[in-house]
Amino acid sequence: MDDDTQELIAIQQELSGISERLRKIFPSTHPQFDSVFEDVGAASYYIREAGYRLESVLMASQCQNGKIVR
Repeated sequence: MDDDTQELIAIQQELSGISERLRKIFPSTHPQFDSVFEDVGAASYYIREAGYRLESVLMASQCQNGKIVR
């Protein structure tokens, strides 16, 4: 695995960790949940989308290098 691939995987893991932290900070029982639900939901959506885009970059990078590894 080259350095770029490792770095992209590390970023994906960080994004996943951020999503998990948001869920822990604002569970449905949080007193301000109703106030922040929409914004936290939007943030989680965009974090998830960023992860999907990084997956596409990883696959394209691996295909260009002639190695398709999953």
